[in-house]
Amino acid sequence: MAKKQRLSIVDGVLTVEYPTIGKIFKAVLAAYPKDIYIECNSADHGIKQKFGDAESGGTPAEKFAEVQLIHESLLAGDWNRTGTPDLTPMILEAVARIKKVPIAKVQEIAEKVGPDEVKVWGQSPDVKAMRLQILAERARDAAKAPDAKLGKIAGIDA
Repeated sequence: MAKKQRLSIVDGVLTVEYPTIGKIFKAVLAAYPKDIYIECNSADHGIKQKFGDAESGGTPAEKFAEVQLIHESLLAGDWNRTGTPDLTPMILEAVARIKKVPIAKVQEIAEKVGPDEVKVWGQSPDVKAMRLQILAERARDAAKAPDAKLGKIAGIDA
């Protein structure tokens, strides 16, 4: 299974790549306040871990959006970002499946009605159920990957 996120720091520039969606985020680390980042190996490690947190959960597009939110919070001097990821892409996909229309049509309408209305759509029990179904499908697909098999566990397996 291809890695969904690649992180590197070269010459003070953080690069976060999402090859599956063709998106790259770059940040000059010196732009962060001194209480967030001072150039050294341990700070580089911490920054990589911070941005690596965006790898868990969601689609690559949602993760890429989370990377940008992490960056904004660090620029503002806030290391402890606790916001929730933007579920808009999954809400739009769920609505498209429920209404049996192309996602592009739902995206077009979402741009007209705005993010607050999309959040209202996301509160619908139908949309919540479809989001769970989409997540289950993705988990099944991920489990089919050759490197996804659970290895032997000492004390359980012989």
